[in-house]
Parts: sequence; C-alpha cells; structure tokens
Amino acid sequence: MRFMRAVVLTLIVAGFAVAGCEDGPSRGAGTLTVTLRSPHPQEGGARIRLVGPGMISVSAIEGEVHARVRGDTMGVLVVRPDAGVLRFALEVQDTTRKPRGALVQVVGPDNEVRPALLGYRVEVVR
Repeated sequence: MRFMRAVVLTLIVAGFAVAGCEDGPSRGAGTLTVTLRSPHPQEGGARIRLVGPGMISVSAIEGEVHARVRGDTMGVLVVRPDAGVLRFALEVQDTTRKPRGALVQVVGPDNEVRPALLGYRVEVVR
C-alpha cells in the first residue's frame, strides 16, 4: 500500500513538472517582420534604424526596401509608391534575439516629411 501511494505521488509530481514546461521559441536563423506602427492610416516611406546582433538582410513585403549594415546597426529605407502600411522582412541569424528599432524619418502619402514622430513605433515580430 505504501509503495502504491509513492508511485501515485511520483506520477502526479511528474505530471505537474511536465505540464509546467513550455516549449519556448527555438533558436536559429529565420525571418522576422518589421512594421512601422503609425498614428496615420497610410505612409509613403520611412528611414528606420535597427540595432542588434546577427542581422543578415532585408526584403520587401510591399513596395521597396534598401539597407546598409555597419556592425550591429542596420539603416533601412522602405518606400511605397502606393501609400499604406510600411513593413518588410528581416533575415536574422537567431530569431530569439530581435533587434531594437527606431524611426529616423517618415514621409506621408504626399511625400512630405512628417514634422513630428510622436505616436510612431517600430515593431519587430516573429
């Protein structure tokens, strides 16, 4: 009887231990999506600075995107001929280490520079 209680208790403890384990994101190369979150419904283009290790390259989701890498900093120019949401794909060596993004400059759908950057943020997601 004592043996059975020990076995049952061990199985219960093991069950809780396994249930408490979550599979986190796996390390490795992959693609992140960088999106400019704007207080305006449409934008024409932006200059964005990304800082972090292991950035490889960018590719357009809509419009055009150009980038230059210097060490752990990448300057990105994203342009949409038809104004809309500004976003692009970022290839990285490790998708669990997302770079930080900062908006440098943005132009509206009329290609006029926005005078203030309040309410904007650069979002980097898997």
